[in-house]
Amino acid sequence: MEISIRQLSKSDAGALHAAVSESVEHLSPWLPWCTPHYSMQDANDWAGSAAQSWRDGTDYRFLIEDSATGRFLGSVGINQVVAQHRRGNLGYWVRSSELNRGICTRAARLAVLFAFEKLGFQRMEIHVLTDNDASNAVAAKLGGVYEGTFRNKLVNRGQSLPAKCYSVIPADYETRRDSGHPSAVQYAPASRDKFGATMKDKE
Repeated sequence: MEISIRQLSKSDAGALHAAVSESVEHLSPWLPWCTPHYSMQDANDWAGSAAQSWRDGTDYRFLIEDSATGRFLGSVGINQVVAQHRRGNLGYWVRSSELNRGICTRAARLAVLFAFEKLGFQRMEIHVLTDNDASNAVAAKLGGVYEGTFRNKLVNRGQSLPAKCYSVIPADYETRRDSGHPSAVQYAPASRDKFGATMKDKE
């Protein structure tokens, strides 16, 4: 499967709602907003506000899709932006019916490359609850450098909990290329408002 990421838009609300609704069981322990009560209005609000947050440079929301069919596979985003220090936070999830296919890692890598090559960021951070094994594995596969477990880093269901913290900087990816590990990313003409990139499934 070839996947791509693109800016989330208000027209994606229906597909977003369907993907979240099927994924409550596996996402809800880590994402408090993902509950059986997640409504179409919630999806409309999130998708509908994506363009403004993108223009503000505060939250870059992408959907992950099957490049051939356009099927909504999940989402990846860059948020908690600190423009002064050119850094952001990376978040990601994949719908339950598309798990264990390497989709999340490949999509997250595309988002990191977007941050470095299109936004000029010099550091991306990933914060994951300590017992979220799947998301910790994605961070490691991305080449994230584990920097420690930070106390009271994330609030989940009203509790301040420790989180494992990882970072990725441009030099990490340059090293991968220099070592013969090309990014396998193809770029389409892009602006700050739209990004075209695909990565082929190597399985």
